[in-house]
Amino acid sequence: MTNHPQRPMHIVTLNDIYLASRRIKSTVCRTPLDHSPALSSQVGAEVRLKMENLQHTGSFKLRGAADVVASLDADQRRIGVIAPTAGNHGLGLACAGHVAGVPVSIYLPHSADPMKVSAMESYGAQVTFFENIEEARLAAIAAAQQSGATFVSAYNNAQMIAGGGTVGLEIMDEWAEAEVILVNIGGGGLASGVATAIKAINPHAEVWAIQSEASPTFARWKEAGETVPVALSPSIAEGISGYIEPEAMTWPLIRDRVDRVLLVSEAEIKAAMFLMLDLHGHVTEPSGVPAVAAALRYAKALRGRKTVCVVSGRNISGSRYLKLVNDALI
Repeated sequence: MTNHPQRPMHIVTLNDIYLASRRIKSTVCRTPLDHSPALSSQVGAEVRLKMENLQHTGSFKLRGAADVVASLDADQRRIGVIAPTAGNHGLGLACAGHVAGVPVSIYLPHSADPMKVSAMESYGAQVTFFENIEEARLAAIAAAQQSGATFVSAYNNAQMIAGGGTVGLEIMDEWAEAEVILVNIGGGGLASGVATAIKAINPHAEVWAIQSEASPTFARWKEAGETVPVALSPSIAEGISGYIEPEAMTWPLIRDRVDRVLLVSEAEIKAAMFLMLDLHGHVTEPSGVPAVAAALRYAKALRGRKTVCVVSGRNISGSRYLKLVNDALI
C-alpha cells in the first residue's frame, strides 16, 4: 500500500475477495437478502434486495475500509490514513480506524451531508472541508505525501474493491441461482468487486451497474469501449457522481466483467427512495437506490429473471430526506 492513489499492480481476483472476507468478518455484519413482494410484482420477476443500508455504518463502504485498515503494516497504522470523500467512504474509514486504533483524516466538500460529517466525528476522525470534492481529493493527496499517511481512494484501491466484492460473495452464498445483479456505480469499487465475485462463482449471471443520468461516466466509457470525455451535471446522488480518473483501476474491471452500465434519472432515484420507505419501511439515501430505480425502468428486460438489487446506503440528514421524498410525491 502506498501514500499515492493506488495503481493497478494486479487485477483483483476472487481469491482477494475471499481473503478480504476473512479479514473484515469481525468488523462488518452480514446483511440480509430480502424478498421484495412489491418489486417482484411490478417487475414480473422474483426480486430480492441486498440490504447494505443495514451495514453497521449504514453503507457498504465499511467493507472496503475495514479491508484497507486490516492490510496496513505497523508504521502505516501508526501514521494513519487520509481520504477524500463525499461521505460514506469517510464514514467507513472513520469506523474501521476507530475499531483498530488507526488515526483517520477525512477531506470533505462543504456540501457533505451534515449527518455523515457528525457520524465521522463521533468516531474520532479529523475532518477538513474544501470547496468541492476535487479540491478535497487533490489536498488529500498532497497531505499524504507530506505526512506519510496512507492515501485511500474510495475505488482506486485493491482493498476497497475486494472489500466491496464481499457483497457478491454473500449474494452467491445465499442465492446462487440469481440471474441478474443490479448494483450502483460511482467510482466503480463496489460494482467491480461484486462483478468479480459473481462472475467467478456463476459465469452465467449478469451484473448491471447503475448510475445517474447526471453523471454517466462509466455508461459512456462502456458504450465507447474506452475512456472518453464525459459531461457531468450536479446530482442528488453525490456518492455516485463526479469525476473519475481515466486511469482508475476499476475501469478494466467494469469493461471486462460488468455486462451493462445503465442510467436512471434523478426523478427515478427520488421515486425509488419513496418506494423503499412506503413499501419496505427503509430510509435510504439517493446513492443507495439507483439499482431499485433501474429494476422498475428496465423491468421488461428483467421479466421472469431472478434479480438482486443492491441497496447500498441509508446515510442522509432528516431534513434532506424529507425534501427528496416529498419531491417524489409531488
